[in-house]
Amino acid sequence: MNSPSVGAVDATGPPMVDYQRDVQPILAQHCFSCHGATEQESGLRLDERSRLLEGGDWGEPAIVPGNSDASFLIRVVAGKEPDLQMPPEGEPLSAAQVDALRAWIDQGAVMPDEHEADHPQHWSLQPLSAVVPPEIDDPWIANPIDAFVLARLRAAGLEPSPRAAPRVLERRVSLTLHGLPPKGEVQPEKPSSHEALVDSLLASPRYGERWAQHWLDVIRWAETTGYETNSARPRAWPYRDWLIEALNRDLPYNQFIFEQLAGDTVGKDAATGFLVAGPANLPGQVGKDEESMRQARQDELDEVIRTVSGAFLGLTMGCARCHSHKFDPIAQRDYYSFQAIFAGIHYGERRMRGAENDRWTERAIEVKKQLDGALQSLESMRTNFGLLPALTPHQQVEKFEPIVADAVRMEIRESSNRGRATLYEFEVWSADQATSQNVALASQGARATASSFALENQSRHPDNLIDGLLQHDDRFPWIANTAGPAWIEIELGKTGVIDRIVWQRGSEFPVDYEIKVRSPAGDWRTVADTSRRMLHQEDTRPVEIVTLQGIDATGVESLVAQLARTRDLASDYDRLSAGPQVFAAVARAAEPSYRLKRGDPMQRLEEVEPDVPDVLGSLKVDPLADESERRVALARHLADPNNPLTARVMVNRIWQHHFGTGLVRTPSDLGKMGSDPSHPELLDWLAREFVRSGWSLKSLHRLILTSSTFCQSHEPRPAALAVDADCRLLWRFPPRRLEAEALRDSILQVSGKLNLESSGPGFDFFNQSGGLSDYVPKEEFDPAGWRRMVYAKKIRMQQVDVFGAFDCPDAGQMTAKRSRSITPVQALNLLNSTFVNRQAKFFAERVRSLAGDAPLEQATRAMELALGRTPTEEEARQLASLCEQHGLEQVGRVLFNTNEFVFLQ
Repeated sequence: MNSPSVGAVDATGPPMVDYQRDVQPILAQHCFSCHGATEQESGLRLDERSRLLEGGDWGEPAIVPGNSDASFLIRVVAGKEPDLQMPPEGEPLSAAQVDALRAWIDQGAVMPDEHEADHPQHWSLQPLSAVVPPEIDDPWIANPIDAFVLARLRAAGLEPSPRAAPRVLERRVSLTLHGLPPKGEVQPEKPSSHEALVDSLLASPRYGERWAQHWLDVIRWAETTGYETNSARPRAWPYRDWLIEALNRDLPYNQFIFEQLAGDTVGKDAATGFLVAGPANLPGQVGKDEESMRQARQDELDEVIRTVSGAFLGLTMGCARCHSHKFDPIAQRDYYSFQAIFAGIHYGERRMRGAENDRWTERAIEVKKQLDGALQSLESMRTNFGLLPALTPHQQVEKFEPIVADAVRMEIRESSNRGRATLYEFEVWSADQATSQNVALASQGARATASSFALENQSRHPDNLIDGLLQHDDRFPWIANTAGPAWIEIELGKTGVIDRIVWQRGSEFPVDYEIKVRSPAGDWRTVADTSRRMLHQEDTRPVEIVTLQGIDATGVESLVAQLARTRDLASDYDRLSAGPQVFAAVARAAEPSYRLKRGDPMQRLEEVEPDVPDVLGSLKVDPLADESERRVALARHLADPNNPLTARVMVNRIWQHHFGTGLVRTPSDLGKMGSDPSHPELLDWLAREFVRSGWSLKSLHRLILTSSTFCQSHEPRPAALAVDADCRLLWRFPPRRLEAEALRDSILQVSGKLNLESSGPGFDFFNQSGGLSDYVPKEEFDPAGWRRMVYAKKIRMQQVDVFGAFDCPDAGQMTAKRSRSITPVQALNLLNSTFVNRQAKFFAERVRSLAGDAPLEQATRAMELALGRTPTEEEARQLASLCEQHGLEQVGRVLFNTNEFVFLQ
């Protein structure tokens, strides 16, 4: 773009300013060293117009084209910002330089198009290339993947490795698809069965269990909240079950995206557990002041944004929360526009719809009929025994003949759940109907004492009983310090005639009590008790300590039994009528969304509309659209075949879990700070093929696993190592250690103790159930704890015993690629832990049952079961010797620690 020189005068205005001649030199001399292409202090970059319009960390644009007076840049360089001097050192800009900047901004802040052309779009944001596989006539090529790989190898002067032996391939494919070794039967060397093996493994339910774990790592899913309390999310597991089932039935990836973002719109409620997989504070952990509540809400939505953008787009969008992304083309406004898509999403439990819900509803109807019958039976028993009606659930009114009193006492002999005695309020009412009032108020001179009271977060003093706060948020109960019998006593401000007492229960219910009134003469008289009253539904006392006036032991026993049955039916009905619950996205009306100055929720700037980052196009959704419509629009946008990121990201994840490293090393960061692809043409070809196949993950697996590239030997070659030590060119199959889950599950399968029970609530790795205390790992497990590790309850920020040492993520952060450490603890755990030793014992029992008592036969069978091959003569001799000297269990421990067992190769 050519601009007139500063000397050229427009016929209708002042001289025109030329950016390159009049403005760029000023900025280059004074500003670009700190705010240019290589460094952006405070998030501010001044050499691109788009970045000038975004501004820096302070959340305000640097320039407002057409209005220099409103431009932050002018205020700073003109010395009108007292706390900010620019340039920070040296001479300030001259008046003429400031005037030139002013004139440029007032004239629209035009910058030449050529400047923007100096920064081409990053590779991952460019459209998928229509790549044609290289034409290479070589029998090694089994499918187009091999053509791309072979072309790169030969360009580097390398050749691929020979094909691995069939038994090695069988073990490799079984471990990569199932996370389990083959069953242990030695197979004949028949390479023609490889394709059929892949298909049979993909058809097994074990496939979904294995690959679900990879996705759970990416979204850092867990069954606790995280943070200090780390409380349980007991109904989070239905999302895990949905995920496994979706993978097993090869749900197309575009539908996979849709159901996780907007599954509630099509009855797939469990799938939206994806949106709330991350950590979040419970409402009780958040302060009630406006700033704390806004901050907590922003933190919740940030977790959603990081999950969605990282998992599906491979972008670190969270970096734009406080300022525009320093490396990728994501403005701060883009972040908050993306946040607006999820402005109606909240963390919580919701009812699942579908067939399971229908079953619960039918069962609830059946249980309700039984409950009604049980309640009628209870009422008949009460009438027959001549008992007064049971106490009401919350507030109880005790009426009696008018009596002169100066004090009232309540003796609680037993509370529900054998808990501590507790009451919220205790009122004593005067007998005069016209002027009746509560005379047990501290404000009227009443005083309260008790057998004891607890000192907890706030005092649970008996004064709480007479403070007059009936429905106030700041009221607190009286709670006894210990469980068991307790009493309270209210001394009235003055003697008077009373005729009723009203008390409000606390968390536990007084199921056995007596209320007494003291006369001015000092005599106590009982005015109310439970001896002639029907048992309350929360009365769980053992039958042997229940006494009711006029009813013998047999009658009490039948009454307690009927009450227990009724209580169980009521509990079942409440559970069934609520329907199956899942911890998932709870949708409410979308809140207005604003760009926040430096991410501060108390400094709102302009309101923003729901949209994706500008670099990805537009969502094209009505700004006033319902919150579910926003998520539906996003799901469709992400699954658009023209989206440059979606297919690339998922193809790269699949490749990574087969080869140990993706074509792009940074699977959740395909931005400028991520790595470049090792085989860019192959990545784009696979992405296009993925879309063309109908977004089928199983087709993608099949394509990769039947390639000659995957089927190569893992053996190293010195010449190739010298050229490509990291095996980025794929001249062999890259071996790697198994993940924690695959290692544990493999030991269980080989020992014969693997429990293949699927779905439902998980088993516990810890004894502690949550709260502020640390979780205590279990050392021993029953058969329920021998399920696959994907079914273990995932506790955030806690490492499981034994296998936590093998780089098992703690769900504190999104883990797109696990680290691979080598530590002494790993060897110690795999050799000496209670778990491994117990499984070695089971393994020995299994081998003995199959091979008899001969050490050589035992050694041979043990290796076949553990490693899937027969031992060499020397291996058999050494294992037999170990068996004879130290027992068959030690053979199991040795085999569990071999590289051949621990590594995928």
